[in-house]
Amino acid sequence: MDIVQMGYFINIVECSCNLSLAAKKIHISQSALSQFITQFEANEGLQLFYRKNGRLERLTEAGERVFRYSSEILSKFEEMQSMIQSESAKQQGTIRLGIPSLILRIYFANILPDFLLKHPDIDIQITEGGGVELRQKFIAEDLNFAILIEPTSLDNKKYEQHVIQMDEYVAFMDHNHPLADKEFLEWKDIEPYQIATFNKSFTTYHAITEKMRKEKVNPDLAYLSSSWDYLIQAALGHEIITILPRPVEEFIDKDKFKVVRFRDYIPFNIWFCRPYKSKASEIESFVYEEFLKLYYSPV
Repeated sequence: MDIVQMGYFINIVECSCNLSLAAKKIHISQSALSQFITQFEANEGLQLFYRKNGRLERLTEAGERVFRYSSEILSKFEEMQSMIQSESAKQQGTIRLGIPSLILRIYFANILPDFLLKHPDIDIQITEGGGVELRQKFIAEDLNFAILIEPTSLDNKKYEQHVIQMDEYVAFMDHNHPLADKEFLEWKDIEPYQIATFNKSFTTYHAITEKMRKEKVNPDLAYLSSSWDYLIQAALGHEIITILPRPVEEFIDKDKFKVVRFRDYIPFNIWFCRPYKSKASEIESFVYEEFLKLYYSPV
Protein backbone atom coordinates (compact mmCIF):
# COMPACT_ATOMS: atom_id res chain seq x y z
CA MET A 1 0.00 0.00 0.00
CA ASP A 2 1.64 3.25 -1.12
CA ILE A 3 1.16 6.74 0.32
CA VAL A 4 -1.72 7.61 -2.03
CA GLN A 5 -3.52 4.34 -1.25
CA MET A 6 -3.05 4.92 2.47
CA GLY A 7 -4.85 8.21 1.98
CA TYR A 8 -7.71 6.38 0.21
CA PHE A 9 -7.94 3.83 3.03
CA ILE A 10 -7.93 6.48 5.77
CA ASN A 11 -10.66 8.47 4.00
CA ILE A 12 -12.87 5.38 3.70
CA VAL A 13 -12.58 4.73 7.42
CA GLU A 14 -13.15 8.39 8.32
CA CYS A 15 -16.30 8.38 6.17
CA SER A 16 -17.70 5.48 8.25
CA CYS A 17 -17.02 2.98 5.43
CA ASN A 18 -19.33 4.91 3.09
CA LEU A 19 -17.58 4.56 -0.27
CA SER A 20 -19.85 7.10 -1.95
CA LEU A 21 -19.00 9.83 0.55
CA ALA A 22 -15.30 8.94 0.55
CA ALA A 23 -15.16 9.04 -3.26
CA LYS A 24 -16.79 12.50 -3.36
CA LYS A 25 -14.40 13.79 -0.71
CA ILE A 26 -11.22 12.81 -2.57
CA HIS A 27 -12.66 13.26 -6.08
CA ILE A 28 -12.26 9.78 -7.50
CA SER A 29 -14.85 7.24 -8.61
CA GLN A 30 -16.56 4.96 -6.12
CA SER A 31 -15.70 1.96 -8.28
CA ALA A 32 -11.99 2.85 -8.11
CA LEU A 33 -12.12 2.90 -4.29
CA SER A 34 -13.99 -0.39 -4.19
CA GLN A 35 -11.51 -1.98 -6.60
CA PHE A 36 -8.58 -0.74 -4.53
CA ILE A 37 -9.91 -2.44 -1.39
CA THR A 38 -10.83 -5.65 -3.20
CA GLN A 39 -7.45 -5.95 -4.95
CA PHE A 40 -5.47 -5.17 -1.81
CA GLU A 41 -7.32 -7.80 0.22
CA ALA A 42 -6.89 -10.38 -2.56
CA ASN A 43 -3.20 -9.65 -3.19
CA GLU A 44 -2.24 -9.60 0.50
CA GLY A 45 -4.61 -12.35 1.65
CA LEU A 46 -5.82 -10.00 4.38
CA GLN A 47 -9.38 -8.89 5.10
CA LEU A 48 -9.55 -5.21 6.11
CA PHE A 49 -13.32 -4.83 6.45
CA TYR A 50 -16.29 -6.83 7.63
CA ARG A 51 -19.13 -6.70 5.10
CA LYS A 52 -22.90 -6.87 5.32
CA ASN A 53 -25.00 -7.43 2.19
CA GLY A 54 -21.95 -6.65 0.08
CA ARG A 55 -21.28 -3.28 1.76
CA LEU A 56 -18.33 -2.36 3.96
CA GLU A 57 -19.52 -2.33 7.57
CA ARG A 58 -16.50 -1.91 9.88
CA LEU A 59 -12.80 -2.67 10.20
CA THR A 60 -11.54 -6.10 11.13
CA GLU A 61 -8.95 -6.33 13.91
CA ALA A 62 -6.24 -6.46 11.24
CA GLY A 63 -7.87 -3.52 9.48
CA GLU A 64 -7.71 -1.50 12.71
CA ARG A 65 -3.97 -2.14 12.94
CA VAL A 66 -3.40 -1.22 9.27
CA PHE A 67 -5.40 1.96 9.85
CA ARG A 68 -3.23 2.95 12.82
CA TYR A 69 -0.01 2.33 10.89
CA SER A 70 -1.35 4.16 7.82
CA SER A 71 -2.35 7.18 9.89
CA GLU A 72 1.07 7.35 11.54
CA ILE A 73 2.96 6.90 8.26
CA LEU A 74 0.87 9.48 6.39
CA SER A 75 1.27 11.96 9.24
CA LYS A 76 5.07 11.48 9.23
CA PHE A 77 5.17 11.78 5.43
CA GLU A 78 3.26 15.08 5.53
CA GLU A 79 5.52 16.26 8.36
CA MET A 80 8.59 15.45 6.25
CA GLN A 81 7.18 17.26 3.20
CA SER A 82 6.46 20.30 5.33
CA MET A 83 9.97 20.22 6.81
CA ILE A 84 11.53 20.05 3.33
CA GLN A 85 9.50 23.06 2.17
CA SER A 86 10.28 24.99 5.34
CA GLU A 87 14.04 24.37 5.20
CA SER A 88 14.10 25.26 1.51
CA ALA A 89 12.27 28.51 2.24
CA LYS A 90 14.70 29.40 5.03
CA GLN A 91 17.69 28.89 2.73
CA GLN A 92 16.12 31.03 0.00
CA GLY A 93 15.05 33.88 2.31
CA THR A 94 11.36 33.34 1.59
CA ILE A 95 8.57 34.82 3.71
CA ARG A 96 6.66 31.84 5.10
CA LEU A 97 2.96 32.46 5.79
CA GLY A 98 0.80 29.81 7.47
CA ILE A 99 -2.89 30.08 6.67
CA PRO A 100 -5.93 27.76 6.89
CA SER A 101 -7.18 26.73 3.43
CA LEU A 102 -10.68 28.13 3.95
CA ILE A 103 -9.35 31.55 4.99
CA LEU A 104 -6.95 31.53 2.04
CA ARG A 105 -9.83 30.99 -0.36
CA ILE A 106 -12.25 33.46 1.21
CA TYR A 107 -10.05 36.35 2.30
CA PHE A 108 -6.76 36.06 0.41
CA ALA A 109 -7.73 34.61 -2.99
CA ASN A 110 -7.66 38.00 -4.72
CA ILE A 111 -5.54 40.15 -2.44
CA LEU A 112 -2.51 37.86 -2.25
CA PRO A 113 -2.03 37.52 -6.04
CA ASP A 114 -2.48 41.30 -6.40
CA PHE A 115 0.14 41.90 -3.71
CA LEU A 116 2.63 39.55 -5.37
CA LEU A 117 2.09 41.16 -8.78
CA LYS A 118 2.81 44.59 -7.28
CA HIS A 119 5.88 43.28 -5.46
CA PRO A 120 7.48 40.63 -7.72
CA ASP A 121 10.74 40.80 -5.76
CA ILE A 122 9.04 39.41 -2.64
CA ASP A 123 8.71 35.62 -2.40
CA ILE A 124 5.88 34.47 -0.14
CA GLN A 125 5.46 30.74 0.46
CA ILE A 126 2.01 29.67 1.65
CA THR A 127 1.66 26.77 4.07
CA GLU A 128 -1.92 25.53 4.38
CA GLY A 129 -3.30 23.43 7.22
CA GLY A 130 -5.50 23.34 10.28
CA GLY A 131 -5.11 25.95 13.00
CA VAL A 132 -3.64 23.49 15.51
CA GLU A 133 -1.01 22.31 13.05
CA LEU A 134 -0.14 25.85 11.90
CA ARG A 135 0.19 27.08 15.48
CA GLN A 136 2.71 24.30 16.20
CA LYS A 137 4.75 25.22 13.11
CA PHE A 138 4.60 28.90 14.02
CA ILE A 139 5.88 28.30 17.56
CA ALA A 140 8.61 26.04 16.13
CA GLU A 141 9.70 29.04 13.99
CA ASP A 142 8.91 27.26 10.74
CA LEU A 143 6.68 30.23 9.77
CA ASN A 144 7.35 33.96 9.75
CA PHE A 145 3.65 34.83 10.06
CA ALA A 146 0.53 32.83 10.87
CA ILE A 147 -3.17 33.45 10.32
CA LEU A 148 -4.86 31.77 13.28
CA ILE A 149 -8.42 31.37 14.52
CA GLU A 150 -9.42 32.58 17.98
CA PRO A 151 -8.35 31.44 20.48
CA THR A 152 -4.77 31.59 19.24
CA SER A 153 -3.42 30.36 22.63
CA LEU A 154 -0.24 32.35 22.01
CA ASP A 155 1.77 34.17 24.68
CA ASN A 156 1.02 37.90 24.30
CA LYS A 157 4.50 38.71 25.55
CA LYS A 158 6.13 36.71 22.76
CA TYR A 159 3.77 37.28 19.83
CA GLU A 160 2.20 40.33 18.22
CA GLN A 161 -1.43 39.63 17.30
CA HIS A 162 -4.09 41.64 15.47
CA VAL A 163 -7.69 40.77 14.63
CA ILE A 164 -8.23 41.12 10.86
CA GLN A 165 -11.74 39.65 10.52
CA MET A 166 -14.63 38.95 12.91
CA ASP A 167 -17.46 36.51 12.24
CA GLU A 168 -19.20 33.46 13.73
CA TYR A 169 -19.85 29.73 13.29
CA VAL A 170 -23.23 28.70 11.85
CA ALA A 171 -25.14 25.52 11.02
CA PHE A 172 -25.49 24.34 7.42
CA MET A 173 -28.24 21.82 6.68
CA ASP A 174 -30.43 20.41 3.94
CA HIS A 175 -33.34 22.77 3.19
CA ASN A 176 -35.76 20.01 4.30
CA HIS A 177 -34.06 19.48 7.66
CA PRO A 178 -36.45 19.61 10.68
CA LEU A 179 -34.51 22.60 12.07
CA ALA A 180 -34.25 24.52 8.79
CA ASP A 181 -37.09 26.94 9.58
CA LYS A 182 -35.74 28.06 12.94
CA GLU A 183 -34.54 31.66 13.15
CA PHE A 184 -31.91 30.78 15.76
CA LEU A 185 -30.61 27.48 17.10
CA GLU A 186 -30.10 26.64 20.73
CA TRP A 187 -27.25 24.21 21.30
CA LYS A 188 -29.64 21.66 22.79
CA ASP A 189 -31.52 21.64 19.46
CA ILE A 190 -28.68 19.86 17.67
CA GLU A 191 -28.16 17.05 20.20
CA PRO A 192 -30.36 14.45 18.40
CA TYR A 193 -28.50 14.87 15.10
CA GLN A 194 -25.20 13.79 13.59
CA ILE A 195 -22.71 16.62 13.30
CA ALA A 196 -20.10 17.31 10.61
CA THR A 197 -17.19 19.72 11.07
CA PHE A 198 -13.45 20.12 10.62
CA ASN A 199 -11.19 17.46 12.12
CA LYS A 200 -8.98 17.68 15.20
CA SER A 201 -6.14 19.46 13.40
CA PHE A 202 -8.41 22.52 13.13
CA THR A 203 -9.15 25.08 15.83
CA THR A 204 -12.80 24.82 14.77
CA TYR A 205 -13.09 21.28 16.13
CA HIS A 206 -11.77 22.28 19.54
CA ALA A 207 -13.89 25.44 19.71
CA ILE A 208 -17.05 23.46 18.92
CA THR A 209 -16.35 20.58 21.31
CA GLU A 210 -15.52 23.04 24.10
CA LYS A 211 -18.78 24.91 23.47
CA MET A 212 -20.73 21.63 23.55
CA ARG A 213 -19.06 20.71 26.82
CA LYS A 214 -20.06 24.01 28.37
CA GLU A 215 -23.62 23.70 27.06
CA LYS A 216 -23.79 20.08 28.31
CA VAL A 217 -24.88 18.67 24.95
CA ASN A 218 -23.38 15.56 23.40
CA PRO A 219 -24.34 15.12 19.73
CA ASP A 220 -22.63 12.54 17.52
CA LEU A 221 -19.60 14.07 15.77
CA ALA A 222 -19.96 11.59 12.94
CA TYR A 223 -18.22 13.35 10.04
CA LEU A 224 -14.82 14.98 10.46
CA SER A 225 -12.72 16.21 7.55
CA SER A 226 -10.32 18.92 6.40
CA SER A 227 -12.52 19.56 3.35
CA TRP A 228 -15.29 22.11 3.92
CA ASP A 229 -17.03 21.34 0.61
CA TYR A 230 -17.21 17.63 1.51
CA LEU A 231 -18.66 18.51 4.91
CA ILE A 232 -21.35 20.67 3.31
CA GLN A 233 -22.16 17.98 0.75
CA ALA A 234 -22.54 15.41 3.53
CA ALA A 235 -25.62 17.30 4.77
CA LEU A 236 -27.43 17.14 1.42
CA GLY A 237 -30.42 14.80 1.60
CA HIS A 238 -29.64 13.86 5.22
CA GLU A 239 -30.43 15.17 8.68
CA ILE A 240 -26.73 15.89 9.26
CA ILE A 241 -25.87 19.34 10.62
CA THR A 242 -22.58 20.81 9.40
CA ILE A 243 -21.04 23.46 11.64
CA LEU A 244 -18.57 25.74 9.86
CA PRO A 245 -17.61 29.42 9.69
CA ARG A 246 -20.37 31.62 8.28
CA PRO A 247 -18.33 32.86 5.23
CA VAL A 248 -18.72 29.40 3.66
CA GLU A 249 -22.29 30.53 2.94
CA GLU A 250 -21.20 32.41 -0.17
CA PHE A 251 -20.11 29.15 -1.83
CA ILE A 252 -23.21 27.01 -1.24
CA ASP A 253 -26.34 26.43 -3.34
CA LYS A 254 -29.04 28.38 -1.50
CA ASP A 255 -31.76 26.24 -3.15
CA LYS A 256 -30.37 23.09 -1.54
CA PHE A 257 -29.01 24.25 1.81
CA LYS A 258 -30.21 26.41 4.67
CA VAL A 259 -27.94 28.39 6.97
CA VAL A 260 -29.11 28.87 10.56
CA ARG A 261 -27.31 30.97 13.18
CA PHE A 262 -26.84 29.99 16.80
CA ARG A 263 -28.37 32.34 19.33
CA ASP A 264 -25.29 31.97 21.54
CA TYR A 265 -22.78 31.63 18.72
CA ILE A 266 -19.08 30.75 18.77
CA PRO A 267 -16.96 33.66 17.47
CA PHE A 268 -14.97 33.03 14.30
CA ASN A 269 -12.31 35.70 14.66
CA ILE A 270 -9.17 35.69 12.54
CA TRP A 271 -5.82 36.89 13.93
CA PHE A 272 -2.67 37.88 12.05
CA CYS A 273 0.35 36.92 14.17
CA ARG A 274 4.11 37.30 14.19
CA PRO A 275 6.76 36.82 16.89
CA TYR A 276 8.25 39.84 18.61
CA LYS A 277 11.83 40.21 17.37
CA SER A 278 14.60 42.55 18.39
CA LYS A 279 15.33 42.99 14.70
CA ALA A 280 13.07 41.82 11.89
CA SER A 281 14.18 41.93 8.26
CA GLU A 282 13.02 44.86 6.12
CA ILE A 283 10.97 42.52 3.92
CA GLU A 284 9.27 40.90 6.94
CA SER A 285 8.31 44.29 8.37
CA PHE A 286 7.09 45.57 5.01
CA VAL A 287 4.90 42.52 4.31
CA TYR A 288 3.44 42.59 7.82
CA GLU A 289 2.57 46.28 7.70
CA GLU A 290 1.07 46.01 4.21
CA PHE A 291 -1.15 43.11 5.22
CA LEU A 292 -2.34 45.00 8.28
CA LYS A 293 -3.28 47.97 6.09
CA LEU A 294 -5.48 45.64 4.04
CA TYR A 295 -7.22 43.89 6.91
CA TYR A 296 -6.64 45.45 10.28
CA SER A 297 -9.71 46.49 12.26
CA PRO A 298 -9.16 47.43 15.95
CA VAL A 299 -11.06 45.44 18.57
